[in-house]
Amino acid sequence: MLKDLSTGIASAEIRNPNHIDAASTAIPLANRGEEHYLAAMLRQEFPDLQFQGNLRPSQAEVVAIAERKLSEGKRRLHIVAPPGAGKTVLGLYLWAHSVQRPALVLSPNSAIQAQWAARIRSFVPAGMDSSQLVSTAASAPSLLTSLTYQSVTLPGRDDSDLDLMATALWVERLIEQEHAESPEAANLWIDDLKRHSPDYFDRRLAAWRKQARDRMSLEGGSLGLLHTSSREALERLRDVGVGMVILDECHHLMGHWGRVLAAANEVLGDPVVLGLTATPPDREGQKPEDIRRYDDYFGPIDYEVPVPAVVRDGFLAPYQDLVWFVRPTPAELSFVADIDQNFRQLLDEFNRPSRVSDESRVLPLQEWISHVLENLQLPATTCANWKEFVRRDPGLAEAGPAFLLAMNHSLPGHVPHPSGLLGRFRVRKSPAELPLDLLKVVLDRYLRHGLRRSSHPDDQELYRQAVDRLRSLGIQVTETGSQACASPITRILGYTHSKISALIPILEVELEQLEDDLRAVVITDFEKSSATAADVSHVLDAEAGGAVAAFRQLVNHPVTNTLDPVLLTGSTILVDHDLAELFDSAARHWLSERQLHVQLQFQDENSFHVVKGTGADWCPRVYIEMVTQLFQDGITRCLVGTRGLLGEGWDANKVNVLIDLTTVATSMSVNQLRGRSIRLDPQQPLKLSNNWDVVCLASEFARGLDDYQRFCRKHQTIFGVTDDGAIEKGVGHVHAALTELKPELLHDSADAFNHEMLRRATDRAGARSRWKIGQGYTGSAVRTIEFPIADGTVGPDWFPDVPQKTTNWTTERLGSALGQCVLTTLIETGSISGKATLQCSVRDGNYVRICLRHAEAAEMDLFMDCLEELMSPFTRPRYVIPRFTRHVRRKRLTEWMPGVLGKFFEEQDRALVMYHAVPAALSKNRSLVESFQNAWNQQISSGDAIFAQQGVGEQLVRQVVQESQMPQTEPRRQDCFL
Repeated sequence: MLKDLSTGIASAEIRNPNHIDAASTAIPLANRGEEHYLAAMLRQEFPDLQFQGNLRPSQAEVVAIAERKLSEGKRRLHIVAPPGAGKTVLGLYLWAHSVQRPALVLSPNSAIQAQWAARIRSFVPAGMDSSQLVSTAASAPSLLTSLTYQSVTLPGRDDSDLDLMATALWVERLIEQEHAESPEAANLWIDDLKRHSPDYFDRRLAAWRKQARDRMSLEGGSLGLLHTSSREALERLRDVGVGMVILDECHHLMGHWGRVLAAANEVLGDPVVLGLTATPPDREGQKPEDIRRYDDYFGPIDYEVPVPAVVRDGFLAPYQDLVWFVRPTPAELSFVADIDQNFRQLLDEFNRPSRVSDESRVLPLQEWISHVLENLQLPATTCANWKEFVRRDPGLAEAGPAFLLAMNHSLPGHVPHPSGLLGRFRVRKSPAELPLDLLKVVLDRYLRHGLRRSSHPDDQELYRQAVDRLRSLGIQVTETGSQACASPITRILGYTHSKISALIPILEVELEQLEDDLRAVVITDFEKSSATAADVSHVLDAEAGGAVAAFRQLVNHPVTNTLDPVLLTGSTILVDHDLAELFDSAARHWLSERQLHVQLQFQDENSFHVVKGTGADWCPRVYIEMVTQLFQDGITRCLVGTRGLLGEGWDANKVNVLIDLTTVATSMSVNQLRGRSIRLDPQQPLKLSNNWDVVCLASEFARGLDDYQRFCRKHQTIFGVTDDGAIEKGVGHVHAALTELKPELLHDSADAFNHEMLRRATDRAGARSRWKIGQGYTGSAVRTIEFPIADGTVGPDWFPDVPQKTTNWTTERLGSALGQCVLTTLIETGSISGKATLQCSVRDGNYVRICLRHAEAAEMDLFMDCLEELMSPFTRPRYVIPRFTRHVRRKRLTEWMPGVLGKFFEEQDRALVMYHAVPAALSKNRSLVESFQNAWNQQISSGDAIFAQQGVGEQLVRQVVQESQMPQTEPRRQDCFL
């Protein structure tokens, strides 16, 4: 099977021109007295391993990229691919076909470690024993060695040098905090603590050891800190000539693991490094040194396999993302309302006019901001001009003018009108209605530069009250600035009892459709809410938002109880009461088949049982695998667990409903959760998974959209299919009314929206067809723009106010006419090629999506800019144009009289709908405006464009803004795959 290396290398190089010569990286074997059995393997030809299947299109693309890089002498490969995209096969293929050297695979847990070892069978030809080629033991490496990261990065426990450094850091901190005057005094204090409080001493020393270890590893001393077993494992791997290191889920390597492996790379002889992950690591909060090391170690991403490509190619199950909106419970709402009321009272106090009469006090908030902008006055200096002011305090330069305009306060003459979203806030009656991100900048400057610097005791007292009240809103004001902190409102919305109640209507509908095929997973952050903060403990109980509370809800409801729910966490198994006997039988059978020595006990807890196991083989790996198999077999149709347990590495391909109750928002964790439900199920070839988020809204309060904004962050990196068949990244693919700022058109109740989500949940066939499986995936995005037609002017009784247009307005007709008006003008004025065409589709909620086909990138950008201005709230338009419509009011005689005769009994009204801004690119001169006006009169409505920056036009615009007679929502741009 293994030939002599002297003849094998030559033949291998002919077979594979990218083969890496063993002699170029081989390291002399350590002299151990007895030669390791694999020492001989290094003098043999790499076995002839061939993949017993066909590569997927995305895998073939990666292989081509990898082999090109290897042929250029590059030794770093970095691949991002979703769960189920075949990362294991890809890694083994590159090892067996392209590198052909002994390889080390490292994984974050034993489940993934075992998957790599098992998958090698797909590459071993008949007659060859795969067990001779693979090892999962660090003590006996093989041609392919699959280990966990922990096995080669375990830090030492008793290191005197580490203790010395830890103590030195401890002493340094004691002196910094003035708890000790000298190193001698600090050491005496530490020695006294060791004698009189040994337990506390050990805990503190362990914390300082970690800091010392981090400091040493950041300085390149990682290998010296390793446990003996880890150092010996790396030596064995060096001795067998490892030529390739495959790092699965490599996003874990931002910290200690990455430091060790980067340092070990030279020890191993600079092998080829293949980093595989479902999602790049989250960089927020990471040390800059770790980020640089990670980027240097893996290099840039060579290829990212998009989820839609794998779904359309038929290797992942299609899915649809759904959301269920809830409100806080009455008790929770009362708590949130109290905080909000305190906040509003504070803002009222800031703006109390009576304070103006006392010259020794700081001006009210609006007057103070206006005074600062008028005089360009900052704490340390008075700026010479607006440009200098912007440079010195860009935050206030941006937020201050927007705040004044929103409060209907005029701007100083030298202050420019804010652009973009900040310039489009409608007039407010109270500053509390403004977005908190804008308001906190204004309040920060007012508190620190105004109230705190005042000598008046009332201002000082108001400052102290403000700091306390803002903390409850998650704003921590300090001497140097403001920063985010934990808000009790965020906790309330994240762990409200209402979210648990939402499980019932969701699962009722899913059960009605899927019946016995239903396999639902409910995922929470934790088993019980042990981390609930004291400031909300009187509102949220110990189980709020946890897996146990979700489980109780399910077993206590007559419909969801039929699913025989099982709770599975790292330390607990709970079984529905009426499932206990069947669960016991099936579990014992599973354990017996595998000859595992376990005894099960069932402890009665009212409506459910606590399952406890004893015996030599009872451990989390065993009972997770056991319960997962019972779930696959349908013994239970609903698993409740935590994201830590049912996340990375957990595999159950029958999951077709995922209900996410977690508050996690990082792309890494979110993609791992979503990856659980999109595995193919061979027994259900038409599988489509519904992925549900449950989100709490209290939009009338400050921070009342925190949970919604977290939901938006969850979807920032998630692709999904939309209701009009596009593939889109971001929250908009769930529904067109969901924008990153807020959910539009939900008003006071989300009942109708939730009903729409339930309807979609039952339309699995429609959702599957929208994925267009088998049609291929080009990977090239098309720029689109969306906006709502939500002014009540579409339907059988609404007609264009244009004589030549006699058909009634529908959402698609009106949206297409608005887009065509812009396009026609741009073509007639020579701004866009006449080849460009318009494509329009309709989404739920009377939204239209418009894109431009057969146009250059610059032409698309110009068209999007113009259409966005046309359908946005005003900033400072140069011209505006009215949109009228004809409304037909039919009398009863109209319905009785046929054809033309019936029209004599109709009444028609010409009604003003709103004013629109003429796009800036089309209002530079009167000729352009007339071209746009002509197109508008032909496509949309009769009416003249009005100059809006002086005289009657300026007054008209002011009235239009105050009466909201203009578009009220921001169009949303999105790159989509159509």
